[in-house]
Amino acid sequence: MGDKEIPVETFDALLRDLATWNLVVPVDVEGDEAETWQLVPRAQHRLVELTKARGPWPAERTAYLGRRCADCGQRELTWMRLGTYLCDTCWQHRLASTEDERPTQVPDSGKLPRWVRRHRQQIA
Repeated sequence: MGDKEIPVETFDALLRDLATWNLVVPVDVEGDEAETWQLVPRAQHRLVELTKARGPWPAERTAYLGRRCADCGQRELTWMRLGTYLCDTCWQHRLASTEDERPTQVPDSGKLPRWVRRHRQQIA
């Protein structure tokens, strides 16, 4: 992912999961009015085990469920590729195409999600 800063909203699902599964707890810090959170001991212990074995898990090897593919806009299994979430089909398409080559087939806009069609209309 390089040196680009990742938008904090990217982690919303992860943070909700941590709170839902009670893997984080609020901690009182004197003089700090903002709420501070800390991993519970069992989660901290497991995180140490996971990172000690191989180092941090790379985002490129993690499958993401329910994220929109950056190219086709479909919600399906995606992977972090070159800083964007892509489904396998779109990733294979990107690998197959060269920089000079433009796709000859334009997808039928009636099959695309409404937000993708609106976005394409705005940039056209």
